[in-house]
Amino acid sequence: MTTPPAPRPGKARLARAALRLYPPAWRARYSDEVLALLDDTGGGLAAAVGLAWRAVPAWICPARQLHDRDARMRASLGTVLVSGAMLAGMCLVFDQLTFGFRDWVMHGSPLVAGAHAIFDAAMAVCAVAAAAGGLPLWLVMLRRVRREHRARETAYLLLPVVVPGAYLATVATVDRLLNGPFGVSPWVFLAVRLLGFCAAAMTCAGLILAMRRLRPRGPAVKLAVRAAGVATAAIVAAATASATAFTGTYLALALGGGRGRVYVTGVMPAHAQIVLMATAYPAVAAALAMTAIVSARRGTRAARSS
Repeated sequence: MTTPPAPRPGKARLARAALRLYPPAWRARYSDEVLALLDDTGGGLAAAVGLAWRAVPAWICPARQLHDRDARMRASLGTVLVSGAMLAGMCLVFDQLTFGFRDWVMHGSPLVAGAHAIFDAAMAVCAVAAAAGGLPLWLVMLRRVRREHRARETAYLLLPVVVPGAYLATVATVDRLLNGPFGVSPWVFLAVRLLGFCAAAMTCAGLILAMRRLRPRGPAVKLAVRAAGVATAAIVAAATASATAFTGTYLALALGGGRGRVYVTGVMPAHAQIVLMATAYPAVAAALAMTAIVSARRGTRAARSS
């Protein structure tokens, strides 16, 4: 009986690269068996290509026996957290950019006034839902890392407290030192807002890394997932309202003649701000909102079935 030739290192690397295309749950269950089969048969480029091609249905129609509901809920929380935080940041920037002429536009446009009211209410609902659902899970993980003396995970969990606090202190310092009669300079405004998005990303990264390492389960995770669904609906409503307000504000400025030359926050003329944001803002907001909606739906389904 002849022994099949051992696979060469290049073929083994091809097979392992193809396996990385599969969902994590699939790899955890079948990767050892597939690698053993490839070792027996000698592998090769054709086997690696066929293996990679079969990864597509593994993502589209995942096997139910491989579905880890708790892992699905944690992944959903992470995705909703990132997309929702970025979307909330965009909405807050919108609020700052339109603050200078909000009263003037709202006075002549009931549509814009209603959109601003919906925006304010939706942002408040989003904040309350995120706090009500996220704080219990955060406390559960914090108590665990303190009990087990896990320094790295403790640092991850403290990022949502330390980073926003440091950012707010920075904003207050910049506002006190650099704010003039026409607001801050364009570069300072952009730098502070970019720093805000970086702070949000660091906050999300801390929570995601903590969940990945601690793998929390139980009622706190389910509560967080359900609250994430409510927060997602609220932030999507806020984004839709802000896009509507942008359109109405742009039309009001376009028809307002010289009023469009008013400066807002010292960045650029208000008319230019609205033209820029009215084109880029809806597209980016729609992409973030769709990502949050899809992930929140998957997490909610996993919570209901567990």
